[in-house]
Amino acid sequence: MKEILNANALQYSFTHKLNENAAAMEAVLRTWIETDYNWLPDKMKFKYGKTGMGHCGGCIFPHASMEQLTAICRFFIWAFTVDDIHERSDPAEIDRIRKISLDGLRYGRFASEEEIFNSLPKMREELLSIASPKWLDRFCNSLDRYFDGLQEEVAYRVPQVFPDFETFVNIRMKAVNVYSMIHLCEAITGTTLPDAVVQHPVIDRLEQLSCSIQAWSNDYFSAHLEKGNDVMNLVLIIENERGCSLSEAYLEALAIHDADAVEFVALTQQLPDFGRWNGAVRQYAENLQLMIAGNLFWTLNLTERYKKGGHPSEDLAKVKELAA
Repeated sequence: MKEILNANALQYSFTHKLNENAAAMEAVLRTWIETDYNWLPDKMKFKYGKTGMGHCGGCIFPHASMEQLTAICRFFIWAFTVDDIHERSDPAEIDRIRKISLDGLRYGRFASEEEIFNSLPKMREELLSIASPKWLDRFCNSLDRYFDGLQEEVAYRVPQVFPDFETFVNIRMKAVNVYSMIHLCEAITGTTLPDAVVQHPVIDRLEQLSCSIQAWSNDYFSAHLEKGNDVMNLVLIIENERGCSLSEAYLEALAIHDADAVEFVALTQQLPDFGRWNGAVRQYAENLQLMIAGNLFWTLNLTERYKKGGHPSEDLAKVKELAA
């Protein structure tokens, strides 16, 4: 891995900040693993303890208050769990999880007593305490998009068949579930931006690039773990489609990532005039920058998830085999 992956290759012209509440949030999150998520297999709980989700929230949202960070990290551990458990599930099962989850978060209808849904009532309450019902609807739309991507990935991931590049990008932008974090960047500004602002072509493109930059960063650091086990990864897609070496695929993936980062910076420096919304938009754009830089810092320094044996997928696969 060291011969082909340069861990210091990803660079941004903007820097990260650390949330003063991150350590306290990490301690809280570890109590959730042993209480709210005690139903998970022991190996999965152990690896979640090494994932650093509280630190992740603190790195990605350095301006969040403890109240905001608590709502964010309650969502994080639930989203990690759903993704890790269901990344290879039957589309019908994913759709069932989607319906129950969104009925609960969007409308407050909690009809299931399955353990994976236990945290949803508190999550909805906390999200509404830091943002508006209009924002929550926007947030739920991003989760709906995520579930679309999760379903679409299965058609390629389970049979281990590579999609074409365009299809991959379309699916990856949904399944990476970054849009939910993008909306959380909006929530912690304390202002729900109107649809006319968030749907503006420049803001829409900023959100797209925020999503792709983090997806490519994730793929860059996980390709060495996923090779031979997964196909939904930018590096592996390039290697397969172009018939090049893995080293060359890493370099091409890095070039794609860097081009998106350059465009992102250019757009943040030339924001349109949104009148009375200008302050909130600038704060939102700054939060997007901090999210991107913070995600990279967390990946390199505060998580075991992208190291060998740090991801729970193998353990979950064994559990499912024993249950079959």
